[in-house]
Parts: sequence; structure tokens; C-alpha cells
Amino acid sequence: MRKGLYVIRNRRTWMVVVGLVVWGISFWPGQPCTGKVFARTTQPRVLPYSAMAHGPYSVKGNQILDADGKPYLFHGVARDGLEYDCEGQAGPYTRQSLALMGTPSGKDLDINAGSYWAGNTVRLPLSQNFWLKGGSGDANCTPTRYQALVKRIVDDLASLQLNVILDLHWVGANGQVGKGGAEAAMPDTDSVTFWQQVAKAYKGYPDVLFELYNEPHISPQKAACWLHGCMITNDKARSNDCNGCFKYLTYQAVGMQSLVDGVRHAGAHNLVLVAGTNWGYDLTHLPTYTVQGENVVYDSHPYNYWGKQPADWYAGFGKFAAFYPLMVSEFGSYDCSSNYVEQLLAYLDTLHVGWVAWTWAVAASSGDQVCSIPQLVTDYRGTPSNAMGDAIYQHLHSYVSDSETRWLLTVSDLRTFKHSVH
Repeated sequence: MRKGLYVIRNRRTWMVVVGLVVWGISFWPGQPCTGKVFARTTQPRVLPYSAMAHGPYSVKGNQILDADGKPYLFHGVARDGLEYDCEGQAGPYTRQSLALMGTPSGKDLDINAGSYWAGNTVRLPLSQNFWLKGGSGDANCTPTRYQALVKRIVDDLASLQLNVILDLHWVGANGQVGKGGAEAAMPDTDSVTFWQQVAKAYKGYPDVLFELYNEPHISPQKAACWLHGCMITNDKARSNDCNGCFKYLTYQAVGMQSLVDGVRHAGAHNLVLVAGTNWGYDLTHLPTYTVQGENVVYDSHPYNYWGKQPADWYAGFGKFAAFYPLMVSEFGSYDCSSNYVEQLLAYLDTLHVGWVAWTWAVAASSGDQVCSIPQLVTDYRGTPSNAMGDAIYQHLHSYVSDSETRWLLTVSDLRTFKHSVH
């Protein structure tokens, strides 16, 4: 017996018990029936859907295929923190907390733990500095410790049958920025070493993907630099070693081709995600500047800014889904509204393009920072934030077609709701 929950092994008995629990909670005296809780009574979406990871993955034409050669779509959330937190103290990275980003199943099922988001993918932003050099004199932050922390989290996610995207989020501009690094315009020469080491460590993980650089933010007119590298001068970048101050950096940038080559030379055949220009959004250069190699997936990061509105999506990235494998590994909105993300998710579904939302993490001061992050949850029980978080939560649930899983998601949702009002 698990504390607070009897383990019932018979599937039919489970369905009866769950049904009674849902019926009992839904008519619990004094509690309103909210649209948020019962939105999952709608019909599931008809898309290639997998609740669990099923790699190794490969690319054929414009499709991503799973281990059985069937089309596969990645859906999930980013677990922000490891790019600035060398010791894993930015919220819990326990196995149970990580499980809430996926689907309740097997020995990890605990409907008392919180709300399960039903994704099949978790994105982990990483620091190049922490991985290669540690924390600038911090004895508790060494490359060995950081790499061991990342491995423990990846191993837990893999054992939960979740895909993992390892994202190079912050870099050091060839040693000019300490601690976690900076969100520089382009990766630097140390980034090749980073990916050679990461690829060697995770080439045997069939459900791990490599996102080569979070958001290149040079203009589309400099696509030759995006692909082949160039000298970057006076790059204004927010830096982690001075509490978010801006530094002006000059460094040799490496292009996406060099990073792909570094991964492949390490013997890794994992999918690689390559984000576009203009903060990872713009893929208009692809007909002229394309990355050479196997299992390359292009990536776009739409945010609710000028030039990245619904009317811009087709030209910016959408039309390329017919020719290249495509994913949206980061997106969000800063206006405390769900309108932008709801339109985006509907558009990506029509294209059969997978996505990962930013970000499943809690700010140091929740509330007024929910929109400024943007933040999908208000606590580490997985309670969705208002509007955007709730929209993404419900959309992930709408992909689930298995009736038993849908019941379990409803129960965990209701129990979390009941917990929140006490």
C-alpha cells in the first residue's frame, strides 16, 4: 500500500474506482464545477500522438519517424533552471516532480502528487560554462558535479519514458562571461567542445535530442554567419555573472554546421534541432542556407512580438514544414493572455508540427512575474497559471485518446483543485 493511495492492480477495478472518485469529488459539497476542471470531456484531437518516448528517431523527408518508422510529434514543456542554477536548487528536480510533466502511469502513478501535464517531452536549458568550467570559483559548482546533476535528471526523465531536449541556452563568449554565461547572439568556439562532450555522453540515449543553440539573434540577412560562423563585435548580451547586467562582447562565433559536425564526429546520431535567425524564429534563409547532415530538424521560437504575429507565421516558418522536418521548441506570451498561444497551437496542429512551451518553472516571486517569465505553473504541484498556462495544460490533455489515462488526468486535476482550496 502506498501512503494515501491503495494500489489496485486490476484495470477494470481501477476504472470503476476512478469513476466513483471523480463522481464523488465533482459533487463535493461547497465546491464549484469549473470549466477548467472538466474541459477534458471534449473529444481528443486526431493527430499522430504518443504518450511516451519511442526513439531512436530519424528524419525522412519532412517527417520525424519513431523507432517503428511511424510519424512522431513531440509535445511538452521546458523545465527552466539549469542554465543559471549549477546545483539544482531552482525548485525540485525530484523524480516525482519531473513525472508531473508527463502522463500518469505505472509505478510512478500518484494522483495525490499534483496535476499531470501529459506531455511526452521535457526541454532542459543548459549552461556551457557550468558544463565545461564550473561556476567561476564556486567550489560547489564544478563541471563534474554539474554534469552528474544533468545526468541524474536525464536518467529520471528517460526512465519515465519522456523525451529530453538538451538545449545549449547560455554560452561564455570565449571566456568573457562567468558563472552561467550569457544569452549571446551566437555560440562560440567552446560550443563545439561542449557538444562533442554532450554528444559522447548521450549518444546511447535514444530519446535524447540536442538543441544546438537556443536562439541565434543575428538578422536573417546574416544567414551566412548563422551557418558558417563569423566574428561578432559589440554583442549586447545580458550576463549571469553580474546579476543580469548587459555586456558588450566581441568573439569568434561558430555556425550551426560546425555544431552539427561536432555532434556527428562524436558518433551520435540523435536528432539535432537547429533554430533560425532573429531570436530563433526566422527560417526564411533555408532555401539558400541549409545545414548538411543526417537527422537535422529545424526549429522556430514564436513569441508575441512585432513581426511574429499570426499573419507572419506562414512566411517566417510555417511554409517550410512542407519541405523540412520542423519543431517549435519554445514559445510564449508576456501579456497574461492565452489568445496568442491558442492560435499558435491550433496552427501547429494543422501543420502536424510538434512543440514545447516555455516554461514549467516557478519564479522567485510568483504572481506579478507569471507573465514576465512567462510562467506556466504557479507551484511545483503543476497547478497551471491563469490563461496561458491553463491553455497549454488543456491542449496537452486534448491529445490523449486513451480513456483510462483521461480519467486519471481528470482525477489528478480535481485532487489538485481540492488541495488548493484548503
